[in-house]
Amino acid sequence: MLVAIYSIFVFIFLGYFARRMRMLGNRQGNILLGFLLNFALPSAIFKGVYHSSINLELVLTLLGALCCSLGCGALMYVLARKFFGCIQPVALTLAFLVTLHNTLFLGVPMVYGAVGLEASHKAILFDQLCTGLPLAILTPILMSLNGKGKFNIRAVLIRLFANPLFLSMLSGLALKFLPIEIPEDVFAPINALAACATPVALFAIGVQLNFKEVRTEWKNALLVLVFSMLITPALYLASLHILHIPISSDHQMALIELSMPPLISSAAVIARAGLNQKIAIASIVLGIALSALNVPLWKYLSCL
Repeated sequence: MLVAIYSIFVFIFLGYFARRMRMLGNRQGNILLGFLLNFALPSAIFKGVYHSSINLELVLTLLGALCCSLGCGALMYVLARKFFGCIQPVALTLAFLVTLHNTLFLGVPMVYGAVGLEASHKAILFDQLCTGLPLAILTPILMSLNGKGKFNIRAVLIRLFANPLFLSMLSGLALKFLPIEIPEDVFAPINALAACATPVALFAIGVQLNFKEVRTEWKNALLVLVFSMLITPALYLASLHILHIPISSDHQMALIELSMPPLISSAAVIARAGLNQKIAIASIVLGIALSALNVPLWKYLSCL
């Protein structure tokens, strides 16, 4: 696990170093993101979903984790408004950041290092159902709450079915449940593209890192991280113990995914909604740094 965490942060540092040294311009950065979002990540998602062992336990695990994320996001909003005295835009920003975790770019390689390959395949399914789907639904809701538009379920569906990541998940599920097995040789180019996904995604995280906002918004950022990286996974782990459910590798996968820092793309959504983007950036940057300590903690606690 420590080797995996070390490798993750080396890739992130290389991206940050490349941006600081101006090795990448906007044109190269757009090409990198285009390759990542349209080819590498869809290949990784398709491969992961197709090779996952999907059963009732996994479905219940995903539903339980999703409930914990949504519940902690709602709790964050209520406390921000009633207890911390935050204005509406700040409360919405905090709640949105707490609800959505970095379950793909950072979560999948963390799960791979902590739990193994099979769990990382399921983590991809976790990302699509517990992060991708809520993101697609919550984004227009957030916009409408701040007067930036109206919620429209048709627009949500159009956006979902135009998303290469969501379509790759559906394709993987459709082929998985066919009564035929696809020969592994067919996956050779898909595997090659999927192998690029993690290093390129982590490199992209490093390119986007910005430490300016941490100095001004570190208090709000720490509040977000306490809820997203500590309270949310603690709620999930406590619910397993209360219900006397033996902790399996699926539960460890979900626990690590729930302990991830806020989703990187949430900063762009928050900016479009006219909310506090500085809190988002500070939370993401601090959260990425703290994840190196957080993942071993929850892996240890899950084994007690």
